[in-house]
Amino acid sequence: MTYFYLAAATIVVVALALLLRPWWRSARRVVSADSLPALNAAIHRDRLTELERDHSNGTLSAADLAEAREELQRQLLDDTAATEVHAAESVSRRSGIVLALAVPVIAVAVYALLGSPAAMLPGPAQAQRATADMEQLTVKLAQKLEQNPDNPEGWAMLARSYKSLGRWDDAERAFTRIGPELNKNAELLAELAEMLVQKHNGFTPRSRELVQQALRLEPGNMLALFLGGGEAFDGGRYAEAAAHWQRLLPQLEPGSEDARMVETSIAQAKERSGGGGSRPAIARGDVLPGAVVPQDDVHRGVGKAADKGAEPKAAAPAGKSVSGRVELSAAVKGQAKPDDVVFIFARAVDGPRMPLAALRARAADLPMDFSLDDSHAVMPSNTLSSAQQVRIEVRISKTGQAAPGKGDLTGKSAAVKPGAKGVRVVIDQIDP
Repeated sequence: MTYFYLAAATIVVVALALLLRPWWRSARRVVSADSLPALNAAIHRDRLTELERDHSNGTLSAADLAEAREELQRQLLDDTAATEVHAAESVSRRSGIVLALAVPVIAVAVYALLGSPAAMLPGPAQAQRATADMEQLTVKLAQKLEQNPDNPEGWAMLARSYKSLGRWDDAERAFTRIGPELNKNAELLAELAEMLVQKHNGFTPRSRELVQQALRLEPGNMLALFLGGGEAFDGGRYAEAAAHWQRLLPQLEPGSEDARMVETSIAQAKERSGGGGSRPAIARGDVLPGAVVPQDDVHRGVGKAADKGAEPKAAAPAGKSVSGRVELSAAVKGQAKPDDVVFIFARAVDGPRMPLAALRARAADLPMDFSLDDSHAVMPSNTLSSAQQVRIEVRISKTGQAAPGKGDLTGKSAAVKPGAKGVRVVIDQIDP
């Protein structure tokens, strides 16, 4: 942003230097235009008086007096013309000053009208402004739809807007207002299922049914195939998950980030399918489709984690881990039972809610030290080290599931960068 200001100021200065160059030259020749006419008239009047006095004294003939008077008149006309030139130069100088002030003002006004002033704001401020603008547009759309509710396309747009803002309950209500068209449109059914997965941090019976309904209507729907693979993987049906993602892959741009992610998920599903056994996911219900971590992976290297005999993991790459301590505040300590499950997640500050890394422990182990790195990745293609900033979130689950539930105890850290150490997370909130 500073470089932009400096560049803009330099361009304005150079433009003004070129535009005002003629005024600088003329300014050197400008005299007091207001005093010249009176001064010239006084000089010529005195000269004429002298000539008439000489004529009265007999030293100047009538013919010479007439000739001298004509000469004085010519000089007066010439002086008047010169005065007008000086006055014009003075006016030009004032015009230059006006131009010097007007050019920057007009440039700023035009940029404010046609440019992108918000692009000069810091990243977080831009995000806040974009969210505020989105909120205002969503409110206006909701008001119009309440006045004209028979508009399935409008309700679908409103549902997507609420979804992008993370207003899950409002998004779900908007989806239901679409009407009969919802059950005829595979894309809308898949979007509703995806929203429910995000709302509940995992699959529920309803979201599973919506995915299957979307696939029955449109077997090749990209979002439905992605969700179908995730749902199957989450349920331990790895061969089915790989089959869904195999059908999705040809529809993606070869070599793209999405294609690489799906290829990684297919490889993971095939490995699990061939390994015999359908191990449950550590954070089932807390991750997006395909985001599954086996329990034995997340128990390793957790200090006082539940499985003391877990196999030690390899050291994480330098600067790619986040470590610290989780504590239970005295205010809510009585609400936790020793066998309650503790979930520790790292989430990207600016990104989807899918955890980048996850650990699990028991409430009896608190307070406890933790360390999260790329070896705890929920999705191999979406790692902690790839994020700019992360936030550590902790949940003591009363149901044993990572999906939020009534009475869960939670806490979270401030935003930190990968590589941070000594991060302190205090569990001090109770979910209503």
